[in-house]
Amino acid sequence: MKIKSKANKLYQKALEYYSKGNCKKLLNNYKGAIADFTMAIKYNPKFAEAYFKRANTKLILNDTNGAQRDYDKAIELKPYFAEALINRGITRMNEGKVEEGQKDFLKAGKLGLMNAFSVRKELYR
Repeated sequence: MKIKSKANKLYQKALEYYSKGNCKKLLNNYKGAIADFTMAIKYNPKFAEAYFKRANTKLILNDTNGAQRDYDKAIELKPYFAEALINRGITRMNEGKVEEGQKDFLKAGKLGLMNAFSVRKELYR
């Protein structure tokens, strides 16, 4: 019973930091948000959404490489994470990795994120 209790506490701490990170991001405290998302990941290394939110925040601060690593990890943990795929696709396209970006858009579209096709079309013009 102790193991489950400890796991639950870790999960709750991860959610707490994730929520704090979201609030800080809304208040334009991007460095604070990244720190909180990082703590959420520390408490739950399989928290794909925390990697995703941290990646989005890193992009605001122009940390493209850091964002790319976080999108990769989010997708590794949750291969059908369509929003992470589309954001990684945009990041790749902006870096000139057109073919890789298009693959991400295609997969996101097939997963049901229909605006992936229109974003791809808009960026590829």
